[in-house]
Amino acid sequence: MNKGLENDGLELTRKLVENPRISIRRLANELGVSYIALRDRLRKLSHKGLISFTLSVSPLLAGSVAAVVRVHGHRVDDMLSKASRCNRVIAGLKMGEGEAVLVIYGRDKGDIVSVIDVLRNNVDGDVEVDIEYGRLPLDFKVQIRNPHPDCNNTYCNSCLPLLRNRNGGRNT
Repeated sequence: MNKGLENDGLELTRKLVENPRISIRRLANELGVSYIALRDRLRKLSHKGLISFTLSVSPLLAGSVAAVVRVHGHRVDDMLSKASRCNRVIAGLKMGEGEAVLVIYGRDKGDIVSVIDVLRNNVDGDVEVDIEYGRLPLDFKVQIRNPHPDCNNTYCNSCLPLLRNRNGGRNT
């Protein structure tokens, strides 16, 4: 392993955060390491699941209505597992035995309720939910993790945002 690259992990992180679209060649030059060493390091980190390069979109495309959903029930682990594959779920946290918190977004409250219904229908047993609504800041970016949602529900056909111009079809 290239010692310069290993010791400069923080600088690598900073440069990727500053410009996630930077080329590996340019990044290697800025860090003073070889292209091959940096490419291999990034590939290993990615294969280990320690980093990923994903699409993040604006709430203008994906929806800015959000909700904190507290879930109670015996099968919250199953629900969290399903939620982790849903593009409408920003985060899921297990809070204790039989309790979890999800952050879900959509175009409106109906979208959020639909996601909750899909998740509830995929677990056996009763699940209680408490919902508090809010809005995502417009400078927030929503990560799209799953290119092939697998919940087999008609709602999931709309969980991938349409990437199009918002100015009536004219290019800017």
